Amino acid sequence: MNDAWLQSALRLLEQYGIAEFEYEDDTRHILASNGRISEIGRVRHEEPTPPRQTIEIPAPFIGIFRSGHPDTREPAELPRLVRKGEMIGYLQIEMLLRPVLAPQDGVLAEQLVGDGALADYGKPLFRFHPAGR
Repeated sequence: MNDAWLQSALRLLEQYGIAEFEYEDDTRHILASNGRISEIGRVRHEEPTPPRQTIEIPAPFIGIFRSGHPDTREPAELPRLVRKGEMIGYLQIEMLLRPVLAPQDGVLAEQLVGDGALADYGKPLFRFHPAGR
């Protein structure tokens, strides 16, 4: 685009009483207001942020899923930060409680099974966002 195009646009603005005009293309951003043309700056195209990686944490064995230890009254709030190896839930097999551990540091985003539900081996228990490196 050349300056002649801008001058033509300015004349049309004055002719038709248009107070303000803004134009943006791949290389520039222009604002015409009150008879003056200002180039605001070059358009910067930001790289889109990649979607956050999401994994599902499967049940490591079969059992009744418990979001917290039976001795505690309230389950932990989600989403929450967890560290690798932290207990994030339990699977109960008769009187035995076996912990479900966080596979790595990250954010425990969503619980996919209800408290007290039967969880088969490999059934997704949580939606998890690993910490970025």
